[in-house]
Amino acid sequence: MKTVLMINSQAASSQIGGSAGDFALKRLGINVIFLPTLLVGRHPGWGDPGRVDISADDLSTLFLAVRDQGLLPKIDGILTGYFRSVRQITAACAMIDQVREANPSVLVAVDPVMGDEPDGLYVPDAVAQGLARDLVPKADLITPNCWELEHLTDRTLYDDTTAIEAAQSLVPDWVFLTSSCSSASAPDNLVHLAVGPTENWKVEVQKLAEVPKGTGDLLAALLLGRQLLGQSPRNAFESAIDGVQGVLAEARRLRTDELPLVAAQDRMVAPRSRITARPPDIRTRQSRWVAGVDGCPGGWLAVLLDVTGQKTPVVRPLLSFWDVLSLPEQPQKIAVDMPIGFPTVAKPGGRKCERSARKKLGGRSSSVFSAPCRAALIKSKYEEASRANVASGDGAPKITKQSFGLFPKMREIDTRISPDLQTRVFETHPELIFTTIRSGQPCQHSKRTSEGLEERKGELCSIGFADDFLDQALPTNVKAARDDLLDACACAWVAQRALLGAEKSYPKKPEKDARGLEMVIRV
Repeated sequence: MKTVLMINSQAASSQIGGSAGDFALKRLGINVIFLPTLLVGRHPGWGDPGRVDISADDLSTLFLAVRDQGLLPKIDGILTGYFRSVRQITAACAMIDQVREANPSVLVAVDPVMGDEPDGLYVPDAVAQGLARDLVPKADLITPNCWELEHLTDRTLYDDTTAIEAAQSLVPDWVFLTSSCSSASAPDNLVHLAVGPTENWKVEVQKLAEVPKGTGDLLAALLLGRQLLGQSPRNAFESAIDGVQGVLAEARRLRTDELPLVAAQDRMVAPRSRITARPPDIRTRQSRWVAGVDGCPGGWLAVLLDVTGQKTPVVRPLLSFWDVLSLPEQPQKIAVDMPIGFPTVAKPGGRKCERSARKKLGGRSSSVFSAPCRAALIKSKYEEASRANVASGDGAPKITKQSFGLFPKMREIDTRISPDLQTRVFETHPELIFTTIRSGQPCQHSKRTSEGLEERKGELCSIGFADDFLDQALPTNVKAARDDLLDACACAWVAQRALLGAEKSYPKKPEKDARGLEMVIRV
């Protein structure tokens, strides 16, 4: 008899989380050792779930009792689901390591429970990061839904091709995508994908308006169970989806909002229909470009990225900022290190977006200049601009000479930018970008030093830029410096995040200036 160690939530009355998986595995004839991460009386959708928290220490105590019973070598599979804390994830990772040491052939399945449409993340952000960083890489197979795969890979899924590319970028050998984009040929169908090292499979089922909660938990358990019983990943994929469809058909017949596992158990383990997987539709896609732009003494430096990964990055020197719109790559998102949107009244500390950015930057907060008021921006002499800024309101500050030196470039963008164009061209800030790449830790050294340049180069390499690209000869016609190239690369990374819908806004609710321009820094 096969044995599965299951680490998941447990519900008393609802067939969700580990409660669904426990029944499915046992009905397949597989023994289950169940370590609960959370106890609830019912699904939260019915009201107060009656939650009883399980600490990471409690979870470890339960596991140690199992280990001391000498059961680890007998565990054939591990299935993880919902976690409430990063410490629980850390404990689960240690459990997987210990079971693998006792039984190297154990099959580890991770259901990365973190969110779904339309509400997005429903676990703490730290838990989602812990799943992606620590737990998913330990898995042999994972079972994300469409939203979770996008979150894990920081990509947007448009079709089978983009979904497969996203899945293949992850560590586990097999990714079973439990819901993907709607079928192009049949919009009323839902697509499931199995993405493996050398083969990919697709199953389409009818999309239902309302289904009971817990179908993802059930599918993950059936996928693991079928493989432990000797089925190939493809056949397990077919059988698991067939079983879930049988349960959903019974739920419709009984008009129940809970998974009717007992009533549908025969259909779950011996489906009446036969689902057949087929190769997915993979098409060659056109490149999709984004651009990051940084100002130079003689113009601008643009770095362009193809978000599909088909083309290598490109550097373009620009004499005018708006030349970026005429580039042959036609970038869909353009991130620029320059203020967009100017207040009528200047305030100490600048715009709200600049004050928000400084809070994140700590020791690098001085890198954020305060944008002038619009009346000051039009002045061509420093003294006049400074007086206009002070005159805009009580407590308004003088203009710094560093800020005034950027006025020509600010005006260059301001003359043509509009609220509509701002959906394509937006403001960002390199130091805030590097802080985001470094998980909230600002760079230690100034970019004006060799240590600072190496520090930022290392961070760019960590997100996919090649050494030789970052070390290339710099365009001389715009008088670009090395830090201009690094900043433009960082801006391009944010433009890519924006195209994929993954960027963050500072502040979350942007102000607007008198022209309707949003005053917001996006990273």
